[in-house]
Amino acid sequence: MFHFSIKHIFKFTLTPSRFLVTHSARAVHRQNNILHGKPIAERILNRCKNECEQFNEQYHRRPKLVAILVGGNESSKLYVRNKQRIAEHVGIAFQAINHLMHIAPSNLIDTINRLNNDGTVDGIIVQLPLPLHLVDKTENFIDAIRSDKDVDGHTTSNYNSYRQTSIPPITIPVVAAVREILLEINEPLQGKDVVIIGRSKYVGTPLALMLSQSTTASKSSLISGATVTICHRDTHLNNLTWYCKNADIVISAVGRAKVVQHRMIKEGAVVIDVGISKSWTDKTVTSKNFFVGDVDFDEVKRVARWITPVPGGVGPITVACLVSNLLELARQRQKNK
Repeated sequence: MFHFSIKHIFKFTLTPSRFLVTHSARAVHRQNNILHGKPIAERILNRCKNECEQFNEQYHRRPKLVAILVGGNESSKLYVRNKQRIAEHVGIAFQAINHLMHIAPSNLIDTINRLNNDGTVDGIIVQLPLPLHLVDKTENFIDAIRSDKDVDGHTTSNYNSYRQTSIPPITIPVVAAVREILLEINEPLQGKDVVIIGRSKYVGTPLALMLSQSTTASKSSLISGATVTICHRDTHLNNLTWYCKNADIVISAVGRAKVVQHRMIKEGAVVIDVGISKSWTDKTVTSKNFFVGDVDFDEVKRVARWITPVPGGVGPITVACLVSNLLELARQRQKNK
């Protein structure tokens, strides 16, 4: 169970105006109040497939993505295989480099530098998490990737663009996935109260920066102008419940099974579940549905107006956005040659 104390609550406030609920189109991607990610991902991937064909015709090569995997983490292997399957489906050349668990840090840096200098490589991924002896150097490995090959958007230069510009050159895929979901819902975010559970560097914090930026800077009221509250492990449970209960949108990204209960969600709220974790004790979970989200889905869907499932919600869109990033990097690199 989460333990919360009220040490830090961050608020990003841009406008006091209240949100007026409007109902929108594109219900093809929704089943009752469940917003599935697969149709949105397919739309992005179909566009990417066309763009990949155009790239190949123009430059006589396929865009190339390389994933570096260290050790034998089964979940990481699964994620890399999934990325490979989808990348190759749209016409992207994919290479997985598997290093042994006990690789020296200098050897991993050498691999990254070799890929940086390879003109046929357009994007590089270091699959996380890394083995324990490398974890404290994670940011060093990420920053070794050239920013123009940083398909995850994790390098310091790309990450800092969230604070410096309205639209970063490459959006972190999971952040882009939440953006796509909000665009799909197609209701103005301006003036709404948004709670983000989780303050991680690559999810919670950039999400807060994106959703709280001015509508003038972002040029879209669908993904900006919100009053954003970040809750986290130092937020007292009673306060977490209060913030969520008063939010128009709740986005959870902590990787703790069913931390968001139906009593925490007000009637008609939008709930986006970014978290995913294995369920070892839930008797309702079958072998086909071994992973669960942060949200108690079956209960919360009774009160939420829109809710994303786990699996099948944010995940497929995230991979599609990664592929979209790769194509954008490939085009930019060709233009700069």
